[in-house]
Amino acid sequence: MMTLPQSLAEKLKLYPAIALAIEPVYHKPSLPTGYQPKLIEVFCDQKLALQWANGYITHEIYVPETYTPKTIEWAIDGELAWVLVEGETLLNRLENPIQMPDLGGFKSKGS
Repeated sequence: MMTLPQSLAEKLKLYPAIALAIEPVYHKPSLPTGYQPKLIEVFCDQKLALQWANGYITHEIYVPETYTPKTIEWAIDGELAWVLVEGETLLNRLENPIQMPDLGGFKSKGS
């Protein structure tokens, strides 16, 4: 496993779980153009806030409009792809346009 650059490790001192999750993907390239994810997970303050799998929302929590999380992480198909910590993007593997699901087509598994 590669170690993170010192400046990044410093910024993640208060977030050791995020540092561990970033480490294996930090040097990986962005997802390829047109990539079609099967699983998207969004974490706010290291808690799963939204999970979309194969066309369905399989998990979601209510987040008040006034709430601003200190950390936001996007995992695509089980790997971190984008991380924001205290307003600073620390990982961005979403630089190429990927095939995101139609937000209007989101549906809950139970509906």
